[in-house]
Amino acid sequence: MSNMLKLELESQCSIKDKKAGLLEPSGLALAPDGLLWTVCDENRRLFRIDFEGRIQESLKIGNRGLEGITFNAAGQICVVDEDVSKLIVYDPQTGEEISDRRLKDLEGFTSIAAHFEDIDGNGLEGITFDSFRNELLLLKEADPGLLIAVSADLNRITSVEVLEEQTGFTAEGKKMDFSGMCFDAKRDLLWILSEEARCVFTFDRRQSRVVQRHSLKKDQQGRSVRFAEGVAVDGDSERLYVVSDDDAKLTVFRIIE
Repeated sequence: MSNMLKLELESQCSIKDKKAGLLEPSGLALAPDGLLWTVCDENRRLFRIDFEGRIQESLKIGNRGLEGITFNAAGQICVVDEDVSKLIVYDPQTGEEISDRRLKDLEGFTSIAAHFEDIDGNGLEGITFDSFRNELLLLKEADPGLLIAVSADLNRITSVEVLEEQTGFTAEGKKMDFSGMCFDAKRDLLWILSEEARCVFTFDRRQSRVVQRHSLKKDQQGRSVRFAEGVAVDGDSERLYVVSDDDAKLTVFRIIE
């Protein structure tokens, strides 16, 4: 069991760049080179940014409706398309599409098919790579929230967990939704965002339960980060990065153990 953690606000900056088209970022990932990548679904671009929010590179891609972003074991960019419930893999050097798989085409989809018949905006919202188990993890937003594990070869669904109150996901009177996640290899935990509840949960897959719930406080007045859509963790520097879509801001928290 990991020690209890505390989040301490370190900084917040705007990453909005109208000229480049970075307006409403959705999803965040820490790349193998140590910088951050985010996706902007409306203008079909992937952006590499530094920790002050400055754009270092952008890649034009051919898809819209993209939400989460992560890197697989080969260092390729993996995203989810919310509109058609699809996984897409891109070359991080060129932005060229390497492969794509619809969720409905994966072995084992029948076990969750009923939850995708009428998603009405509650489809796939996040993705991360579990390096311990060599699986891609997909996050369904709500009604119900689901954690879907997919084999690294994108052929089959290996497990499904319902994210619910019984396993520790509580919203304190607010609507429960899930908007982004990342895998913490240092602690073997998931950090799972809820935009509506304005918090982030640490979730232990080994025990299928929430370890802690953290409010995303951004100032001493108790105001919280709004529109949180993506999260990335750096175990070496003990930093948690949160990106907001409508506000187009990058918020940095220090992790205290």
